[in-house]
Amino acid sequence: MELFFTVVIWIAFVYGIYKWAESKGRNAAIWAVAGGIISPLLVGVILLFVPKTLEKQAEEANRIRELVG
Repeated sequence: MELFFTVVIWIAFVYGIYKWAESKGRNAAIWAVAGGIISPLLVGVILLFVPKTLEKQAEEANRIRELVG
C-alpha cells in the first residue's frame, strides 16, 4: 500500500512539473520525463531558475495589452 501512495505522489509531482514547464513555455513532456527519471524536486529547482521563453513573454504581454485596452 505504501508503494501505491508513493507512486501516486510521484506522479502528482511529475504532473506539477509538466504544468509548470508548460506555463513557462518550455517543452513540458521533456521536463516531466526528466522529473520522473531524475527527481521532481531537483527538476523543480532547476525549473525555478529557468526563465520563460520569449514567445511566452510576448504572449503574456499581448494578453495584458488586450485586457488593459
